[in-house]
Amino acid sequence: MARRVLLVRGGELPRQSGLGRAHHELVDRLKAGQIPGYELAGVIEHPMGGNPLQRWWRRRKSHPKMVHRAVWDAIDGGTADFIHITDQEQAHLVPAGLEVACSVTVHDLFHLSPRTVIGIEVGDHAPNGTRKKDLNHLKNGLARADMLISISESTAEECRELWPEKPVSVVHHAIDPEPYQIEGEIGLRNFVLLTVGSNEPRKRLDFIDEVVDTLPLEVRDDLNLVKVGSHLKLSDEELIAAYQRAEALLFPSAGEGFGLPVLEAMAAGCSVLASDLPAHNEVADPSMLLPASDKAEWVKAITELHSAWAERDGEPAGADQTALERVAKFQIKDWGKKMAAAWDSMIGE
Repeated sequence: MARRVLLVRGGELPRQSGLGRAHHELVDRLKAGQIPGYELAGVIEHPMGGNPLQRWWRRRKSHPKMVHRAVWDAIDGGTADFIHITDQEQAHLVPAGLEVACSVTVHDLFHLSPRTVIGIEVGDHAPNGTRKKDLNHLKNGLARADMLISISESTAEECRELWPEKPVSVVHHAIDPEPYQIEGEIGLRNFVLLTVGSNEPRKRLDFIDEVVDTLPLEVRDDLNLVKVGSHLKLSDEELIAAYQRAEALLFPSAGEGFGLPVLEAMAAGCSVLASDLPAHNEVADPSMLLPASDKAEWVKAITELHSAWAERDGEPAGADQTALERVAKFQIKDWGKKMAAAWDSMIGE
């Protein structure tokens, strides 16, 4: 008989957001039976919106009380066997005083443990008083959890340092490559390179601008640098088509919980040039990694891509086989087995 997991989070973040997407994919995969031996008991969440006071009250008071009551009712009523909180920003919802197994997905610890990477501040280094209290509640919640499930080895190592007695399992994100291999159409011309991500400093789009300024003139004249997310919004279908058309995704980030655009690009057969930093260096093929701050190496790699593009008279390169082979290491079937193994170890087989 399948064990029933009750998923818990705070606000109903949409699928288009990073944490929202991870939550919705977990819901979908539980419903589809892709985690062997487990099924969805239900989801506890609340609507978004409201003024600052309403949001604070809901986060700190009303929603935790509602979660506590709903979890008790589900466990006592026999409709759920354990709970899972789908991101660390909701770890304050780990029930206190209830005899129920609880795991938490930890996507990153940037805010709980801010750091400086190659001179760039990652995480909030100066939270206000309210946020400091909130972060303490999150740390206490993670300490109460029975298991932490990390999406990368690098974050798992941080978890083990902060909570050395806590069981930690690593379950990398997974992807269904089929939608990414359906040929799309998009009106991109010339020597196309992509960046995908926001303008926040850790994404280091300014570094790419500096690299572009240093490229040989013949490369710059042909270059069509498309900045998705920071300057241009694309639908899912358009983004896939952009990956298929581009010579490479440029991903110079100073720190990622995982680096999903790297996996998406490779699923579409797009090559990647990424900084050799956690945790996206666990995702990209090693041949795609570059020294994070070595501008000359980035210029060299882009120039080589341009030379190959020019030799093809500007024709697209076609699917990168190295990328496709790397994506095979992130299959949903394997992800499901690892998630099941993590929960098995928490609640006992």
